[in-house]
Amino acid sequence: MASEARSLIIELDAAVGRASNSWRSELLRRVTDLLVGDIEKYSDHQIAIFGDIMSRLIENAETPALVELSARLARLDRVPMNVITSLARNDDMAVAGPILEFSGMLSYDTLVDIAMTKWPNQLAAVAGREGLTETITDLLIERGNADVMHKLISNHSARISEVGFVRLIGQAKTDKTIAAAIATRTDLPLELTPFLKLTLS
Repeated sequence: MASEARSLIIELDAAVGRASNSWRSELLRRVTDLLVGDIEKYSDHQIAIFGDIMSRLIENAETPALVELSARLARLDRVPMNVITSLARNDDMAVAGPILEFSGMLSYDTLVDIAMTKWPNQLAAVAGREGLTETITDLLIERGNADVMHKLISNHSARISEVGFVRLIGQAKTDKTIAAAIATRTDLPLELTPFLKLTLS
């Protein structure tokens, strides 16, 4: 099976190298149909083969095909990790957004790297994810803009460290809406409550 898969991928590479972007996009849709249609029946090894094929098609696929792919894969829990990671790192938010916000397949290391390197639009998408750790929220607070702060504070499943709350309260000195949003958090450390009240007064 492994040798057959490698042979198929070599043949695919040769064909893709000669193909137009529209052909790649159409083949990507068809391969995605095959994956999604019977995903529960495939073994991990077979899903990895799908990932190798799809990653080659993604490289020069047209943007609408990537947007469609992202929307179809974002909420699935058995999809090729390399494909999900590639889509999440795309600079086009129409492609990356659904994966960043909803995909449970993104690795922790990938999320940390995105929080450390990407732009506010990507950070805002990450800020809406369920169950964010303090390490990631600290990075979002350090690098994000007001939109990121608002989305993060509204995400009550996200854990915010004491240092993170201190920074948010600092931001709230010039943005009363941030202060009001912080006041809705039940996990605000008690010792910081007086400082928040000062920003609200």
